[in-house]
Amino acid sequence: MAVILIAIGMLLTGIDIHGQFGIWYPAFHVEGAVGKYELSESIRLYTTKNILGNEVQVDFLPDVLGCLFILAGVCMLVKYNRQFLLSIPFIVATAVLSVLLRVSGFITQGPDLVIWILACYFLQIACELFMEYFVIYCTAGATDALVNQATNTRMLFGWWITVLCRVYMSFLTFVGHFGVKRWYQVVLGLATLFFLYHLFTTRKYVGLSKPLKIGERRLRSRKEKL
Repeated sequence: MAVILIAIGMLLTGIDIHGQFGIWYPAFHVEGAVGKYELSESIRLYTTKNILGNEVQVDFLPDVLGCLFILAGVCMLVKYNRQFLLSIPFIVATAVLSVLLRVSGFITQGPDLVIWILACYFLQIACELFMEYFVIYCTAGATDALVNQATNTRMLFGWWITVLCRVYMSFLTFVGHFGVKRWYQVVLGLATLFFLYHLFTTRKYVGLSKPLKIGERRLRSRKEKL
């Protein structure tokens, strides 16, 4: 059950489908300097229009709910691999930042809003990836039975593809290249389904072998490449 909860949570956090319900932000007034530095017009535009938008964007696959599923699964699996504890701060931070980003347009104005949006946006992406990194590698470590090692390798391969897609997509969103972003969304969806399928199949091997630490798993991966 724990692995199923994690798989559902990663589906919710890994794929974003946004909609709008007519809740408008106040008019943005972001002119001015931050300290001694004047923000360029392009940075102000990219931040307020491309990242935040004029209306509140609601995620139909909410990250907060996904984080709750992942946290529940992690708490159930921590007895099999203590390194799951490393993911908890990033789970909490991802949930909090996902909410802060969407309400930031109501919190402040002026050039500080630009800094606030950029900080929330890129910190959320970083925390989400670190969260998934620890969870996915700890799950592989807790299901390291010999018969399941090849499945774990495929699972990790698929997850790393999603990481590359999301990194590129974050910068494409920032600069407003939404047409190119859609192609990465297709690849992201396929890679997500691929690694989640293999994650789901690992559930019956939980606790059947000695836990493998993350560093040991990474070392094995490098040896497999050689």
